[in-house]
Amino acid sequence: MVPRVITYYGQPTKSICPFCGATFARFPSEVRQFLQRFSQKSVSFDAFKRIALVTVGFGLIWLLATMEILPSEMEALGIFGSIIFSAFGLAEFFYQTIEFIAKQLSHNSSYYWSATTLIAILILYVRDDLTRYVVMASFLMIVRWILAGFAVARSHSQ
Repeated sequence: MVPRVITYYGQPTKSICPFCGATFARFPSEVRQFLQRFSQKSVSFDAFKRIALVTVGFGLIWLLATMEILPSEMEALGIFGSIIFSAFGLAEFFYQTIEFIAKQLSHNSSYYWSATTLIAILILYVRDDLTRYVVMASFLMIVRWILAGFAVARSHSQ
C-alpha cells in the first residue's frame, strides 16, 4: 500500500490509506513540533518525588527554626519554600495523574486537558468567589509546563 498525503496550503498534514481512508500518520505543524520539544515522552513521577523531597527539606528548615535550633530568620524561608514547593508539587502531581490516566486508557491526553479547561471555565461562571484559585492553579500549571520544558530540553541537549 502506498499512502496518500493530505496537504493544507502546501503543508503536509496527514497520510491516509487510499482504500479505507484511515489515517496512517500525522505530520505536526512547526508550532506543534516546537511545543513537542517541551513535552515528556514517558510518564514518570520522578519530578514529583524531587519536588516532594525539596518541600520536606523546607518543612524541616521551618520546624528547626521554630524549635530555635536554626536562627529565627530561617523560619520565613522555610514557610515560603514549603508553601511554594507544595503548590508546585500539587501541580506536578495533577499533570502526571492526567497523563498517566490517558496513557493507561490509550487515549489522547489533550481530551482530558480540554475537559479540565471546560470544568475550570464552568467553575468561573458558576462561582465568582473561586476565580482567584482557578487563576492561581492555571498560573502554577503554566509555570510547571515552562520549567519542565526547560528541564526536558536540557536533558535532550546532553
